[in-house]
Amino acid sequence: MDDPRFSARRADIAVRDVADLMVWPWFSLAKSPRRAPIVFEQGAVRIRVEPAGDLGIATLWDADVLVWAVSQLTEALDAGRTPGRHLETPAYPLLRFLGRGVGRHDYVLLRAAFDRLAATRVETTLRAGPQGLARFCWLEGWEPTAAGVRLTLPDWLFTAVHDRQVLTLDPGYFALTGGVARWLYRLVRKMGGRQRGGGAIGLHRLHARSGSPVRPAEFARHIRRIAASGLPGYRLSIERGGGEERLLFSRARPLANLSTAPCEQPVNDVGTSKLSKNGISLYRLAGERHPDSESNPCPASPIRSYNLYNLNNNRLLAADSTNPLPVDKSPGAGRAPR
Repeated sequence: MDDPRFSARRADIAVRDVADLMVWPWFSLAKSPRRAPIVFEQGAVRIRVEPAGDLGIATLWDADVLVWAVSQLTEALDAGRTPGRHLETPAYPLLRFLGRGVGRHDYVLLRAAFDRLAATRVETTLRAGPQGLARFCWLEGWEPTAAGVRLTLPDWLFTAVHDRQVLTLDPGYFALTGGVARWLYRLVRKMGGRQRGGGAIGLHRLHARSGSPVRPAEFARHIRRIAASGLPGYRLSIERGGGEERLLFSRARPLANLSTAPCEQPVNDVGTSKLSKNGISLYRLAGERHPDSESNPCPASPIRSYNLYNLNNNRLLAADSTNPLPVDKSPGAGRAPR
């Protein structure tokens, strides 16, 4: 029997995502509001993503919430539990899992992410069933509770997790600050995860796959800069010849089981992030960089001091308040609980 209100609080678990979300254009790659729809068609795959109202399409930073949910559900399934589509958690461990700060502004950003995920409408032929077209929002709903927040996932996403269509991500993914860099890591992880010799893809095809509204020439410059910097766990290079540039990618070192099957196996170290805990990024403000560069793969702004006060209170509700929250100046303020 499914647990109707699965309590999802662990932060020390592997980072996972649904494979179908890693190779197609589902999210905006910029933090500035995107109101123009994302429309993509390739063979039998059709995708249309559009916002409801003025909030704009959900961004890749908003999608971190879905990564958290997929990670929690997969961990529960591995443990033999039967979670449902409703996840409850305090906001604090969610933010810590994503490697973000826990000040008032971080809670405001989290609320905005919930709103955009719930207001972004998706139509796709992928895993659409007999009707031929699946329609859903990234969150069917969300609401603050006395303990934190309750999220409701769409059947489309929930079924993918139950069918074990998930892959493990390097926790260093959360430290990537550019939208194109984040999107490119996900695509490379999906396309090259098990190929010892790596793979290659043309930059024009990459541009189409990304859904980015920027011109192809500008997008290509982004890719070249990212290739020079590298991505967690992968070596990148640009090959020129035959009238088209191609991105070459290969694993930084041989890795074994990167998927969640078999799920009872321990997670391998992925890449070179060298983090002490899975899911905890060294860069606590990965979801809050300015300006909203699509390409910058590296942290670029200093870490703010935390604004912690009484973590037992509901910070998502307090985030709506116009009054400033008191700062906890006690010794050890700002540290994550052990």
